[in-house]
Amino acid sequence: MKLIAAELLSILLVVVFAVLLTPLARSTTLAQLSLQQLAASAHFVVRVLCLSNESLWREGEIWTITSFRVRENWKGNSPREIQVWMIGGSIGHITSYIPGAPRFLAGEEAVLFLEPTRDGSLSVTAWGEGTFRIRRDANNGEAVVTQDTALAPDFDPATHAFRAAGIRELPLARFKSRVLAAEKSQRCTQ
Repeated sequence: MKLIAAELLSILLVVVFAVLLTPLARSTTLAQLSLQQLAASAHFVVRVLCLSNESLWREGEIWTITSFRVRENWKGNSPREIQVWMIGGSIGHITSYIPGAPRFLAGEEAVLFLEPTRDGSLSVTAWGEGTFRIRRDANNGEAVVTQDTALAPDFDPATHAFRAAGIRELPLARFKSRVLAAEKSQRCTQ
């Protein structure tokens, strides 16, 4: 009987402790990086064409290596072909899905903000925030960019509402001008 009472008391204490801590547990909302912050963080800003993807095991995790041909360097002087490493991918029947980690299709164009990792490989700065997909406007054929993070609404804790954030359907030429201006502004403040 004493054992059952002790177990019930233990369970009750765990429940009370959890209830008391519940108000302290809050979701974390990360602020969207500005174009200036992305430009400052990135080692390279490049307009690329996706060539291929390959997934492999590395230290117990699946990683995807995406090969790109660099069409334009907007910041830095990257090699003509680069490989970008992102955690997650598929090998055989095993898929590792990491929310926010961008994936690319062969033939797809994008503008990427890139930074070196500790081991010297390249990764996308702030993942979806540093990924801008290029597509052609169906009405006029003009190239436009949309930031990956602009596709899902952000929760604004101040207003308790969801809001659209990020860059959507911006003409590529205007986007390039904004990135170059952000890069120039960042160089001037150093």
